[in-house]
Amino acid sequence: INLKNANIAINDLGLELNGTVENDTIHQTIITDIDYKLSSWPVKNMLALLPPSLHSKLEGIDGDGLITSEGSIKGLLNDSVMPLMDIHLVLQEVKMNYDGFPLPLHDIESDITFYSDLKTNDLSYVRIDRFDAKTPQSTVKIVGLVDHLFTDIHCDLTTDSRLWLDEFNPIIPDSMKVKLNGEAVGKIKSTFSLAQLKKMQLEKMKLSGSISLSDFNASYDSISLKTDQSKIDFALPNRKASAQNTKFAFASIHSNNLTASKLENYHASLKNASITLETSDVRDTTRIPDLICSFNMDHLSAEMDTISIAIMNPDGKLSLSPRIDAPDQPRIMLAYKSDKLETTMGQSSAMIKGINIDTDILNDNTQEDIFLQWLAKGFIDINQGTIAMSGIPYPIEIPSVKMNFEPESFSIEEASLRIDKSDFQLTGNLNNVLSYFRGDSTLRGKFSFVSDMTDVAQIMELTSGLGNGDSTIVEESEASNGDSTYSGPYMVPKGIDVLLNTNIKMATLGIDTATNILGNVQVRDGILLLDELTFKTPAARMQLTSMYRTPRKNHLYIGLDYHMLDVEIGELLTMIPDIDSLMPMLRSFEGEGEFHIAVETYMDSTYNIKRSTLRGASSIKGDDLVLMDGETFSEIANKLKFSKKTENKVDFLSAEFTIFRNEIDIYPFLIVMDKYQAVVSGRHNFDMSFDYHVSIVDSPLPIKLGIDLKGNMEDMDVSLAKCRYAEYFRPASRKEVEKNQLELRKMIREALTRKVKD
Repeated sequence: INLKNANIAINDLGLELNGTVENDTIHQTIITDIDYKLSSWPVKNMLALLPPSLHSKLEGIDGDGLITSEGSIKGLLNDSVMPLMDIHLVLQEVKMNYDGFPLPLHDIESDITFYSDLKTNDLSYVRIDRFDAKTPQSTVKIVGLVDHLFTDIHCDLTTDSRLWLDEFNPIIPDSMKVKLNGEAVGKIKSTFSLAQLKKMQLEKMKLSGSISLSDFNASYDSISLKTDQSKIDFALPNRKASAQNTKFAFASIHSNNLTASKLENYHASLKNASITLETSDVRDTTRIPDLICSFNMDHLSAEMDTISIAIMNPDGKLSLSPRIDAPDQPRIMLAYKSDKLETTMGQSSAMIKGINIDTDILNDNTQEDIFLQWLAKGFIDINQGTIAMSGIPYPIEIPSVKMNFEPESFSIEEASLRIDKSDFQLTGNLNNVLSYFRGDSTLRGKFSFVSDMTDVAQIMELTSGLGNGDSTIVEESEASNGDSTYSGPYMVPKGIDVLLNTNIKMATLGIDTATNILGNVQVRDGILLLDELTFKTPAARMQLTSMYRTPRKNHLYIGLDYHMLDVEIGELLTMIPDIDSLMPMLRSFEGEGEFHIAVETYMDSTYNIKRSTLRGASSIKGDDLVLMDGETFSEIANKLKFSKKTENKVDFLSAEFTIFRNEIDIYPFLIVMDKYQAVVSGRHNFDMSFDYHVSIVDSPLPIKLGIDLKGNMEDMDVSLAKCRYAEYFRPASRKEVEKNQLELRKMIREALTRKVKD
């Protein structure tokens, strides 16, 4: 049959044909070479031409519109061979309703080419030059190529869409508890096969595109996500990966406002955020994924229960990767900086005006303690921070901190802190940090401690009992919270060995003030050591070496070597009230002198001396002292025939005494008054009973007199006695203080070297 410009109409549907159809009777084959053209066929009329056997397949589908097609059919046609069909199909103004899809489609426009012999896979394809469709509010446009039609269908498509998401909520199953609102506009390029799509073989698929969300609101169960305007760019695989192991996927998010929440328990928001992600295949559960996240934004905030955080201008890069030796445990690298950061946790809060962190963190999830699970090293720089903690009645201010850190050591380049009235700067190193938290080593540190003002009571309150498991200490500390004056006793921290090289301009302890404090302060596993500390008070210049141990709350040990220069004797009695018991005679003197004591004792929890443990030695020297008038002095002066009627001035005084338990032995010492020189010696007890002897060894009198003083201050017996010391006798120094100094030094050395561990 030879057709030329043949026109055929079926139910008023016109068809134009050109070409030939031949019947090969020898091979039982029909040979075709036909070109056809049909124009503007109504869809409903065309569906009516389909055989009844196909009606069941179209059940629930209702369509209308126009179909135009042209093409050719060339080749052999028999039971095993189909001719090659090159069909060009155009849809115009098509509308379609399908019971399985609740949204009606309209304005369907398409330009599709079908090329196939219905057999040869490599030859066959469907080319979509245009496919446009609309729902009542959304539009979709698709172009691309579909091939491998007879094995695993392969698609290479580009989709442009503008979706009003509210329309699609009826499609989502109720069991998913998902609801969408807002508008999504995007362009997606995809290359995949149906088998890949069915098995979700994302590693073999290619997806890329850009989606813009406007007034977007998505909820899943109790979780919601909102944004006014966001743009998401993505690519699978990531062809421009910045690392070898992040080639699986890429995503970039730009949002002017992004909020996530979970009922009333959790809320987080980002403003003007830019986030990029690169990752390996996150579906691999045998290893931690490789992830690179770069971010910067104007503001970040989050709230959960009583915890909140707000950050201005956070900027950084986070890298996550599996550890080489343990692929199921992560390694995290973070470079981060931000402006103002504010956070609260219950009654505690913190504010930092600037922070810069560069850290490398390894996770060890076999550890139970949080400090041992995360092993970090890196650098941190903090500026203008303030911390307020519920257990501390005053804020901790942090002007600056610059520190390099590793799991075992902190190297502090600069640390400026201010705690209420105290301010100090620290530089130095802290070692054995991780070992300390494991419980198998002492925390060791060596620092330079510089301060303009230090409130010693506050520092004691903050550090008392650290590392000590005694519950009574915790109770004592809690009882002192809210009180600016620490009530004691101070329990020296255990498990740490920290040395401070101090330079303090002013320090306060209660009402007492000291200035220009120089020397070493060391805390060593329950021992507090002040090593050759020099300082000034309004009353004197001081030199102090002391060891303070707190084995139990009610059994406190102190050993001290205390040297006061140019001290007002009246002030001395105020600063050390127990001196009045050691040397009651000092109450009769006025003026400046030099006081030195080396003593050790145990005390109870209120710092009362356990006198049965007291032992030591002391000395006092003074020039141009005033011996104040009193009943005792008047009686002594009368018996010794003192002729000086004016001020009772002592030209020179130098005395030594030793303390053992309840007894104080006064070694012979010389007093020079006017033309008189007297030697005094004796003993007194803490019950204030005494037995003194005074010998005049040089005087204008022709006779040498002595006096014995016995009893107590309320009932004293003053009687003349034979001189015990010869004329011009000059007592030699017994060096008792120096001996006790050496013993104290020996005890300190032994205490600090006992149980030493490297």
